[in-house]
Amino acid sequence: MHPKTSLTITCFGGLFFSLAMFIAPEFITSEQFPNAEGEGFEDLVTLRYAVASLILALVVITYHLREIEGLAFQIHVMRGYSIAFGLVCLTTVILQLSGKISALPPIVGTGIVALLSFLSWRNLRNTVTSD
Repeated sequence: MHPKTSLTITCFGGLFFSLAMFIAPEFITSEQFPNAEGEGFEDLVTLRYAVASLILALVVITYHLREIEGLAFQIHVMRGYSIAFGLVCLTTVILQLSGKISALPPIVGTGIVALLSFLSWRNLRNTVTSD
């Protein structure tokens, strides 16, 4: 897969998650932490806004990285994305399995981005070795 395509898909996915957290932070919080209540619930809702802004920041950076030129730069970016999103996906899987949070949408989202990034990185790397 071409890096620009992977990064575009990443932008749309990240934008979706960020907007959902900005628009409905109470719903997202109650889905992930069904037992939270009172001040703890309000603190988690506030945390949703912070997480949404971080995701949005990554979306903006990712959008601008789509235009990078040069195979070496693209290889480094896609390897970084596959490692970073793989770690986030692994962390959410562990939290899900341990019962700490209910995180199926983030697992699916970060897993897709990690897989697309890995495939793009592998494709770029194979292009370099075949030349």
